[in-house]
Amino acid sequence: MPRRQRGAILVFCLVFLGILTVMGTSGMETTILEERMSSNMRDYNLAFQSAESALKNAEAWLVTQTTLPVVSSDGSTTVWSEDSMDPSATDGKYWWDHGNIDAAWWNANGDAIAGVADVAAQPVYVIEQYRTVTSGNSLGIGGGATPQSRTFHRITARGVGVNANTAVRLQATFVQSYN
Repeated sequence: MPRRQRGAILVFCLVFLGILTVMGTSGMETTILEERMSSNMRDYNLAFQSAESALKNAEAWLVTQTTLPVVSSDGSTTVWSEDSMDPSATDGKYWWDHGNIDAAWWNANGDAIAGVADVAAQPVYVIEQYRTVTSGNSLGIGGGATPQSRTFHRITARGVGVNANTAVRLQATFVQSYN
């Protein structure tokens, strides 16, 4: 006598197949999200390295200067006077935090370096003469050494990644004694 089949295995397989489909879809979404995150991190790292190379280039330029560079309020001499590019000195913001200091401003006023690959735009930097210190302690105290004046420069660099919207600004203080 044949047994009557009710199709329980078919229902079980369909439910199991639905669960596997949901798991596969979820796994794909997670993989896509991780891929985007790693792409953004790579883009940020390229922008950071680009800005870092601009900082190093500005420092190398300052090292080659044997006399104190001439400062200007418009950047025409490569070294800006302190905060001369600040659009509003009374608002409590630094010049690099203003909204109108954007990519177009950097391209018009910054000194660009060349040869950085895989970025949307070449990195740029701005050098400000920050302070000149003519007194103070030094390691030569008691040794008969004449204290030298030291000039502090603030270097601000901007680098972008593959995407032009990924921008990194870095700053460094560079101290140099000139003849």
